[in-house]
Amino acid sequence: LTLSLQDNFDEFEPDTVDQMIILQTQRCDNQSTNEDGNTTQTIILGFTLDLPEETNQAQTVVEEFAKALTEVPSPISHIVKFEDPLLQADLAQWSAEIFAIEMKLRRVLTLIYLNAYQGVEPYNLLTEETVQPILQTDNKPTTEQMQKTLENQFFHLVFSQYGKLNQRPELKFNDLLKSIHSFSQYEELQTEITRKPVRDDYDADFLAGLKDKIDAIEKMRNCIAHYRRPPDRIKANYENARPLVNQLLDTYLSQFLWQETDQSELLENEIDEESSPELSEVEDS
Repeated sequence: LTLSLQDNFDEFEPDTVDQMIILQTQRCDNQSTNEDGNTTQTIILGFTLDLPEETNQAQTVVEEFAKALTEVPSPISHIVKFEDPLLQADLAQWSAEIFAIEMKLRRVLTLIYLNAYQGVEPYNLLTEETVQPILQTDNKPTTEQMQKTLENQFFHLVFSQYGKLNQRPELKFNDLLKSIHSFSQYEELQTEITRKPVRDDYDADFLAGLKDKIDAIEKMRNCIAHYRRPPDRIKANYENARPLVNQLLDTYLSQFLWQETDQSELLENEIDEESSPELSEVEDS
């Protein structure tokens, strides 16, 4: 520990360094003697490392100290780190970033599917999708539950499922026969069989572009969900993917920014409606 501190330009008195290591738990088994007559005993020891607030590069000190422990040939054979407030702070920051991304993504998906399924019950927008909420059939969120929490089905997908949207299940035999009977022209039948749930080209392209970018976010999210320190590779991939996903979402949302209608335009529309009763009725409906 002293060497780890010194390597990071921290100079403390030996007594102060001793106080940084606080023994907490100890469990010993019975001594055993091997064939050579050597006596051994395994000791499971738990301790807390309490670094002063003025420690420089505390994260690096902890990492170097832990690495040094694992490289000691004897008597330490195994080391595991549990509570780590430094890791907790990093995970909290990444969690806030991913929270913002996922909520923005759910907003975009809701725009897409409400538009694609106009007139359909809005809590059943995934009716034609292969992807379904992950909960078991008897625990699937009900319409009443989603209404109460102001959520929809996209709140009940796992992150990896977002990149698999806009895929219909393969038609079953009876459904295929029904489609054959419903269309007299082969081209119409082919269109129905091969169509995607979301037909709008712009929306379909957006959904197709999600797949490659979502994977890196999901792997970081899994580390956060299980309180693990993400490996350098996962961290680097996340840092590369995060701005790309945000840009993809912001670009999509920018196409549908609300614009205030000028009063003169409203008046002009009213005059047009009065002069064209039949058109007005169609527009109102």
